[in-house]
Amino acid sequence: MAAASDKWKHFERLVAAIHQAADRGAQVRWNETIAGRQFDVTIRFRKGLYEYLTVVECKDYEKAVPVEKVEAFVTKSEDVQAHHAVMASTSGFQEGAQEVARRHNMTLLHVTASSEIDLSAFGAHWVGSVDALHIHRIELAYTDGETKQLPEEAHAMTYYVNNIFIQAGYERGTLNELIQHHLPTFLEGQTEGQKDHVITCRSGTRVTAPNDGEIPLKPLASIHVRVGMTKAGVITGPVMFEPYLLVPDVKVLNISTGEQKTFSQHGLKLGVDTTFVEGQFYEQPQLAMYYFCERVNGDLATIYLIESFQLGPILFT
Repeated sequence: MAAASDKWKHFERLVAAIHQAADRGAQVRWNETIAGRQFDVTIRFRKGLYEYLTVVECKDYEKAVPVEKVEAFVTKSEDVQAHHAVMASTSGFQEGAQEVARRHNMTLLHVTASSEIDLSAFGAHWVGSVDALHIHRIELAYTDGETKQLPEEAHAMTYYVNNIFIQAGYERGTLNELIQHHLPTFLEGQTEGQKDHVITCRSGTRVTAPNDGEIPLKPLASIHVRVGMTKAGVITGPVMFEPYLLVPDVKVLNISTGEQKTFSQHGLKLGVDTTFVEGQFYEQPQLAMYYFCERVNGDLATIYLIESFQLGPILFT
């Protein structure tokens, strides 16, 4: 099975794709090293007789980016003599960080998802909403200290909670059944925000499936679940489709100027990687599809789709 998703990597590629769409004609690269310094995104463009370099740092944090991170990137960008520095964050910036950015003429971008999703491409429409418990994160904690976080993508998480089997003595069931059993506890006092819950396993409990090399099959100590209440939209339409295709637009707010632009994820060219290497696996982040590169001949790479999640099941080709 392909490696688990890297959420931070997806955000970097999203930021690169946004700049590619906004700066037509510019040369945008993801994950470039300049003079021994790694940059998440670089942008080069020529104006008149001169070429300009912009470097971008991406921060996919749960909390606002602190001032020391912005200061460190100022130094890093100056080391490579970049003409402009940009920091993009999913969680905003502390006030002190904004002041540092102003002093050094640095751009701060707050990148968030829009609350609106267009269903017209699927011939579907919204018919209201219901209160629902949203499972944000599931982590398995083993008795030997190892932890394994399940993929956060909805279709991949659905697959794993239905195919991870847990056995305690003569009792055996899926992870989904165990979580459903504890749902009343999760719902107690849950109104807004996210809460962390721990399901403690009794001695001798172990994970017995799936045997895919991704989920460790060994004694389990506890299961950590982060949940929150949310408004879930109800959809009606003529055909069944993968809900994971319903990607929201991306809003990009320039903290300094207050200007905000919106980009459709369906129109962004995220790709699967910067370069291909024979014998390596790659992921298409929008759909969580996994590919294998068989060979590279000049500018042509031969890759195969080997795994994807569709409506819960996992498909291999």
